[in-house]
Amino acid sequence: MSRIAHRLIAAGIVVFAAGMTAPPAAAGGYGVVDCRRDPTNPQCVITVSVGPVPGSPAGPGGACRSPIGAVLPCYVQGAGWYGGDGCYYQPATGADLAVAETLGGVATPPARWYVGHCGYPPVATLTRLRLFATPPGPALLAGEAVRALRLPAPVIRMNPAAPAPQLVFVATWLWLDPAGYRPRAATASVPGLSVTATATPTAVTWSMGDGTTVTCAGPGTAWTPGTDPAAASPTCGHTYTHAVGPDTITVRASITWTVSWAGGGASGVVPAVTSTATVPVRVAAAPTVITGGGRR
Repeated sequence: MSRIAHRLIAAGIVVFAAGMTAPPAAAGGYGVVDCRRDPTNPQCVITVSVGPVPGSPAGPGGACRSPIGAVLPCYVQGAGWYGGDGCYYQPATGADLAVAETLGGVATPPARWYVGHCGYPPVATLTRLRLFATPPGPALLAGEAVRALRLPAPVIRMNPAAPAPQLVFVATWLWLDPAGYRPRAATASVPGLSVTATATPTAVTWSMGDGTTVTCAGPGTAWTPGTDPAAASPTCGHTYTHAVGPDTITVRASITWTVSWAGGGASGVVPAVTSTATVPVRVAAAPTVITGGGRR
C-alpha cells in the first residue's frame, strides 16, 4: 500500500477515480463489466425472489450503485464485494491489517478489518480500510432481501361480525385471517451468493377504540357457528363496558414481525417491523330481555 493511500485512510477520505463515470478501462488487473452497456449482466443485477416461504419464483431485483447513482457490479473478482461507498472490499491481511490495527485498533470478533479498492474499475493504489461487523457481501444482499419482504396487512375478523355492533358486557372474539399470519421470506442473489431474509409474525396488538389495548400471542381463534355467543375467546378477545352511541370507533390490529437473515456464512437480525389494518366498529348496549321473573 502506498504512503498516499495510508494518508487517505488516516484522514478518512476516499477519492473516487474518474473511471467511475467514464467508460471502464482495465485497472489493477480486475475484471471489468460495463453495467451501462450490459445492464442485464448477472453481475449487475441483484435477483430477488419473494414469497411465503423461500424459493418462490424470481421477481424484480435491485442493483449496486455508486455514490453518484451509476450501476456497478456487486462483486469484482480479485477486489471483493461492493461496500456501498464506491469501494470493493476483501478481508485485510498482512501489511493492510497491520495498518488498520495501528490506526483503528484490533477488531473485536465477529467484526474484522477489510481493505477496499476504490473506484470502478477498482484502482489498486486507491484504497480504504474499513471495519465491518458483517462481511460486506452478505450485508449488501441482506439489506436488499429485507427491503423486498412483502408483509401483508392483517385481515381483521370479529364476532359479532360487522355490520352488527359489538355488545356491552358480551365477549368480542378477535382473530385474523390465517393466510396473512405466517412467515414471509425474500431471497436476494448475485452469482455465487444468496441471502434470505425471513419475517415471522410473533404477536398481534389490538387497539380497541375505547382506550384499551389487547396483545395476543397469535392470530386468535375463529368463532364458529354453534359456539355459545356469550363465551369468551380462548385466545384473543375483549369485552366492552360502555356503549359509544351512534358513532363508530376504530379498531386497529398490528402484527409484530421479527426479521432475521442468513446466507454467505453470516446471519443477523434487524429491528422488528409491523403491519397494520383498521376497521370501524359500533358498540351498543345489550338488549334487555323480559322474562317471567323480571328483567335480566
